Amino acid sequence: MNSSALGSLVGRPLGREEVERAVALLLDAGVAEEEKIAFLLDLEERGATGGEAAFFAEAFRGRAVPLGFGGHWGGRPLLDCCGTGGGGLNLCNISTGTMFVLAAAGLPVVKHGNRGVSKVSGSADVLEAMGIPIRLSPEAAERSLQELGMAYLHAPDYHPAFLALGPLRKKLAAQGRKTIFHLLGPLLNPARPMAQVVGVFSRAHLTLFEEALRLGGCQRAAVVFGTDAKGRALGELGVEGEAEIRGLALPDGREVLAAFARRRGYVGTRLEEALVGSAQESASRLRAVFQGREKGLVRALLAANAAVGLLAGGSLASFAEALETVEELLDRGIVAERLRSAERLAPELRRASAIWASPGAGRGAPGQRETEKGSGE
Repeated sequence: MNSSALGSLVGRPLGREEVERAVALLLDAGVAEEEKIAFLLDLEERGATGGEAAFFAEAFRGRAVPLGFGGHWGGRPLLDCCGTGGGGLNLCNISTGTMFVLAAAGLPVVKHGNRGVSKVSGSADVLEAMGIPIRLSPEAAERSLQELGMAYLHAPDYHPAFLALGPLRKKLAAQGRKTIFHLLGPLLNPARPMAQVVGVFSRAHLTLFEEALRLGGCQRAAVVFGTDAKGRALGELGVEGEAEIRGLALPDGREVLAAFARRRGYVGTRLEEALVGSAQESASRLRAVFQGREKGLVRALLAANAAVGLLAGGSLASFAEALETVEELLDRGIVAERLRSAERLAPELRRASAIWASPGAGRGAPGQRETEKGSGE
């Protein structure tokens, strides 16, 4: 390809076909690295639109490892729950815990995730600490979805195209520069979920992700932003402080959360109560919540975000009812049983994926860690 073509895309908004051309050029080893950097930095400096984010995600999903399912499962919309990450907050893995809650509620969940970069525990890290295999072949992922109602897709395995961009992304990350790629994680799920909950650390990203998910074909998307009582962004929905939910008709969401927190005794909790120092600690905390042994802020955050997932998945229409449903699932041990089922199935899924996940099998290297955070939670 002619490398000057990439320079012609600098300095202006890009449509779907132009983004597809840009991605092809970024992946072309014949295009000079300097030209790729100039393009990516221009896009960063002017700020990508929701449409551009959707078109980049579409281009990379078109290059993803194919699955034997997508969009819906058993007549219900597939659901993903993840965050943009990038906040540097070592919060217990709320979105990963949400996967278990939603599956226990009967919603089909396909979570797309990665290892942590800006935090000590990404979704892959905490699942490994729980003894759950993260490198599932497409067939094993389908079996997991069939038997557990949930499956995890490890982003580096399913997006081999990103391997070609690794050195370039690492170079820019070393300079402290972010690119369009750090936004794409929640938009790249190769299962193309029709329902999704995305937590963002920046209020400015609410509109961007709402637009990007809509243009990407997601029919029931919820983008959430929350802070603690001191105004610290969580990357998740909180139960005190600011709370904004885009994509669902929940104008009184903050009031419902406040009433829920008072009713359940979650008022006055401290953010530090939900922070962890390792993936092992995060796994232990989630397990304790599932088993009813921990009742504090981690459980409160899990209830808030899983409740939004129940609404996005179409299970319930009332936010207050969804919150109490999550509490009931935890109290009755149904979520803990879902984890036990995943533990029982884990050896078979691991064996079924052994060859597919082996080094040199044609996807991301084992344990590959992205140089920019994206859907790590």
